Amino acid sequence: MWRFVLALLLVVIVGSIALGQLFDALNQQQNEHQLSYEQQHLLSQVALIQSALESGIEPAQLSGWFALAAEASPEQNKLQYELQSLKDYPLPDAVTTQIYADKSVFLESKDGLTAYALLDAQTVVLVTRASEPVTGVTDNPWLLTAGFYSILLGLLLVFLTPFLIRLAKLRTAAIAFGDGKLDIRLTVGSFWYLKEIEQAFNQMTERLERLIQDNQLLSAGLSHELRTPLARVRMGLDTLCETADPNLRSQYEVRVNQNLNDMEDLINALLHFSRLQHSLDSTAKSRIDLKPLVLQQLEKANDPRLELKTGPGNYWIWGDERHVSLVLSNLLTNALTHCRDKVQVTLSDSTAHFILCINDDGAGISAQDADKVFQPFVRLAGTTTGHKPGFGIGLALVERITKWLEGDVKVVSCQNLKGASFVVRFPHHPE
Repeated sequence: MWRFVLALLLVVIVGSIALGQLFDALNQQQNEHQLSYEQQHLLSQVALIQSALESGIEPAQLSGWFALAAEASPEQNKLQYELQSLKDYPLPDAVTTQIYADKSVFLESKDGLTAYALLDAQTVVLVTRASEPVTGVTDNPWLLTAGFYSILLGLLLVFLTPFLIRLAKLRTAAIAFGDGKLDIRLTVGSFWYLKEIEQAFNQMTERLERLIQDNQLLSAGLSHELRTPLARVRMGLDTLCETADPNLRSQYEVRVNQNLNDMEDLINALLHFSRLQHSLDSTAKSRIDLKPLVLQQLEKANDPRLELKTGPGNYWIWGDERHVSLVLSNLLTNALTHCRDKVQVTLSDSTAHFILCINDDGAGISAQDADKVFQPFVRLAGTTTGHKPGFGIGLALVERITKWLEGDVKVVSCQNLKGASFVVRFPHHPE
């Protein structure tokens, strides 16, 4: 939100400065235009006086000639004429020098604009045009103020229009999300001061959608997974009530306890999965080396079927050791559960990622089931060789944590071992 506030302040400040400069330039241009017009008019009067003198009119007769000119043209009433000797009318040296150089000079005073021009080497004529009150636009403060703020308001409306349109779209998307359209997202625009809001909304809706889907999966999975052990417990309890044979009762008690243990494991797995997202959100990432974690998990597994291939050097990624170890542990457990004789682990480096491949020589996974294995409570039929098939949570945890690490995971067919190959990519995080 601070981006929007900063952008708004910049628009107001820059707009105010630019408009002030524009109004000053227009006012100056108008004044220069008016002054240039008056100067040309005064020069034309000086030329008339010079032509009158050249035509034979004596300087003493000019006052009468001026009076006749004023009667002939009302515009002449605004002009005042005066002949002065340079000796009797001293001027500053700089003005005198300019008069000799340019033959004329203009000076502005409270009485108006005066043209000083040489008639000869000793005589100067002064033609003054009386100043008039100007009623133009630039001298009307109220009109100038109204124009300034009207243009500034227009600039603000132009700036705010995309923001208001985006807010309307955000409101529409929020209403649609509340109505159950969980896949609704905003298209992130190109305005830098709005991207943060739109991205925050998309992140919020994505997280809420994931939480709602997790709750739906957990509720559906819980009801489905508990049905079988509950039925077994009920049948075992009914049998215990009906039989008096101590041996049979002991056997049924063991089976009931096993089913209760299965139910407890299922509930613990569900709780672990439901708490994962909160755990990820509250975990700070740091720079860690992937290679020692892989070696540590292989040492823990301590299985002769495991084979490691890796290169020299470090494999720095950005993440958390506990969650990365959970990914490695689940992938290794899955591979050892489904393999026949061999599991091959390779760690390699590419342009932008470190690539972890865990290959096994098991039955493999078909292309149509490649995406299903990462969904919670999904267990592919006929792929488990052990006595305990699990609950279908491990690979779902792997997919969720890998996305949190800004990487990705997929399963393909292994060309060498003819089984499944789980490929995980971790983004580089060099020193």
